[in-house]
Amino acid sequence: MQKNLVVTTQAAGVVRINCRTGRIYWEQKNLDPVLKQYAKKYLLAEGFVEQALGVLDPEPDKSADLSPDDVSNLDDVSS
Repeated sequence: MQKNLVVTTQAAGVVRINCRTGRIYWEQKNLDPVLKQYAKKYLLAEGFVEQALGVLDPEPDKSADLSPDDVSNLDDVSS
């Protein structure tokens, strides 16, 4: 089993998320607390913490798939 999920963020650099606890580790030392908070919100919003903990649904929702006919029908409605 994977021990850490590694994510590179633009603001905070390389971040490691422990796959058992969800704890976030910062590779950069003395990182600004505001950047840490921003990166935490980003990691939560984008689902990286859930992915590390293995709580994301691995199968995409099949009912949300659109066929080419569905897309062409949407174009007709919006016109």
